Amino acid sequence: MKKKTPLALWLLGFVLLSLYVNLLPHFFDAGNVPMWFAYWAGFFVLAYLVSRFLLQLQGLSSLGMERHRGWLQNLALGFLIGFGVYALKYFAFWRLGKFEVSGLMEPAYILPMLGQALLAMFFSSILNDITIRGYWFAFFRRRQLLAWYVFAATILYTLDDFWNAGLDPLNLVFSAILGAAFAYTVLKTGAIWMSLGLHWGGNMMYRVLYGFDGNGVWQLENVQEAPLYDYVSLAVTVLLLPAVYFILKTKAHQTIETAKVGETQRVI
Repeated sequence: MKKKTPLALWLLGFVLLSLYVNLLPHFFDAGNVPMWFAYWAGFFVLAYLVSRFLLQLQGLSSLGMERHRGWLQNLALGFLIGFGVYALKYFAFWRLGKFEVSGLMEPAYILPMLGQALLAMFFSSILNDITIRGYWFAFFRRRQLLAWYVFAATILYTLDDFWNAGLDPLNLVFSAILGAAFAYTVLKTGAIWMSLGLHWGGNMMYRVLYGFDGNGVWQLENVQEAPLYDYVSLAVTVLLLPAVYFILKTKAHQTIETAKVGETQRVI
């Protein structure tokens, strides 16, 4: 029987990846494009080394990046769900008076901003998905403890979000909702692709509205802050949970039906 990797090594690997993801960007300018590409590439190198040599796994595929059948479809579905739920949230904000829309920004501004957002949000999402969900899915699967995976991954994501948003009760609830939806898709699909899509799609819609400096696709005026909008944000974000549940249930049903049809054809 193959010897289990000690928990201390799993914790060491997680700390290394987490510190890399969350601390390193503080040491270079946000507009330094070559450094961002080096940072992203360096993460995958570090993740591979941690997986292969520290944990004795098979590399990045063992950290949730296995390209199983339908992985690209899962990525696309996740993106559409995440983007759509966030779009619904911002539509509700607009209808409730959080901001007014006075027009569109110039195309010369919109197109480069959206291109930057697609790239930057993809990498920021996948780094987090590998570090939190893919990494610990590998651990819980190897220890045969998957019954605890969603709970543990949700807690870790919520705590990890301190790096970005600080200790705020409503933000903790918001992060827990996101974390549960993300982790559930990993548990059911065995990979991070749908979680990555959800994460990437939501982040992308955020940039569509707010850009990187508060200026997105639309020109916003009279932006308001009130507790109402925080509660609306939570209420709409909760929709991610039934959305991913029914999508995955439908996909599982379709897979079973396809298998039945194939079996029937073989019998005939």
